[in-house]
Parts: sequence; structure tokens; C-alpha cells
Amino acid sequence: MFSSFLLFPLFGLPVRLQHAAMTLLVAEILALLTWGFASEGCLERPCSAVAEAARTAASVDVPLLALALVTIAVLRGVRAYRRGRVH
Repeated sequence: MFSSFLLFPLFGLPVRLQHAAMTLLVAEILALLTWGFASEGCLERPCSAVAEAARTAASVDVPLLALALVTIAVLRGVRAYRRGRVH
């Protein structure tokens, strides 16, 4: 996500997509930190509800949202490229 945040302006993508990339990056870092601190000392899974929610967010939710964001960015780029070639 950090590379997306850096590359999206170079590709001319809207600011909203840049902000979404940074938001997902921060969300993943917070989920990983929460998971790490909430599962400290936990010997068996499932740990606390907070730890399991953070684990799911960091391993499933945020990566799927990141995939959707990158897909949207690629589709916008392809559409802009085709629009530029046709005219």
C-alpha cells in the first residue's frame, strides 16, 4: 500500500485513491499492532476477541480491500489509456 500511495500521484490517479491507499496502510499497521499486543501471552487460539478481530482484519479484510483498490486503479488507468489512444 505504501508503494501505491507513492505511485498513484505519478500515474495521475485521483487524490481519493491516494488517500484510500494510505488509509489502508494505516489500518493494516494498526491491525498488526493490535493483534501483536492483544495476543501476547496467548498460548492457544482463539485468543481474545480483539486479537482475533485484528488478526482477521490484518490477514483477510485489509488485503482484500487493497486488492480492490489496486484493481480500481488499474481499471482507471486502462480506461484513460484507451481514451487517449482512440482520439
